Amino acid sequence: MRPIVRFCLRGSNTIQDFIDLAKVVFVEVAADEIGKTAEKVNVSRISVMTGLHRRDVTKIYKEDSEPIRSSPSILTRVIGLWEAGEAYSTKSGKPKTLSYKGDDSEFHQLVTAVSTNIKPGTILFELDRMGLIEKSARGVRLNKRVQRMAGDPEKLFDLLSRDVGTLVDAVEENIVAAEEESPNLHIRTEYDNVYREDLPTIRVWLREEGKEFHRRAREFIAQYDKDITSKPDKAAGATVTLGAFSKISDPLDD
Repeated sequence: MRPIVRFCLRGSNTIQDFIDLAKVVFVEVAADEIGKTAEKVNVSRISVMTGLHRRDVTKIYKEDSEPIRSSPSILTRVIGLWEAGEAYSTKSGKPKTLSYKGDDSEFHQLVTAVSTNIKPGTILFELDRMGLIEKSARGVRLNKRVQRMAGDPEKLFDLLSRDVGTLVDAVEENIVAAEEESPNLHIRTEYDNVYREDLPTIRVWLREEGKEFHRRAREFIAQYDKDITSKPDKAAGATVTLGAFSKISDPLDD
């Protein structure tokens, strides 16, 4: 769970955001699993299977809608006001650079306009931690990265979702395999004392070699795919998945 929690925190997603989404996914997957049997899918069975209250299951499954979500996080609200509030925007509509030192600062006024329950210094720290602001002698300004985060990289997250699902299934099959060689490829290569100046060379090599490996894998597997190679009277429909990724981390950049 730690990588998932870190991912959520980097994106300013709270535990309530996670819980709301988890409820929806639990209900959807439970309905799918029950649907694979001869039994009828209903609220009671989903509730018992997931441990969710019937009212939540009804809201999600019966009425085909998500449960009432918590209000947007205070960070989201602060950024939203900073971007859209007239008092915090330039004439061209861009977020202003705000003074941030002292109780009478513009940033203090911005935060207290959203909530008086959390100190502006706490919000400033969190925005800075996430790389969403930049400080200078003139004040603090909203980073352009916020605009990139506001986009919806749907394809990348869909790929991430499918990768995680396939990896979990593959590892589960390897665990339950009865004293035989693991049926699925699951390999990790890691070196933890690499010269920093060589990281760009390694990054390029991994990308190019990874592409070449997948090209050869596609050529090989295609020989056994019914859509490409005809084998009359042979049953088809199975799926073969091969994933690959690389991640280079430099502790001096953290």
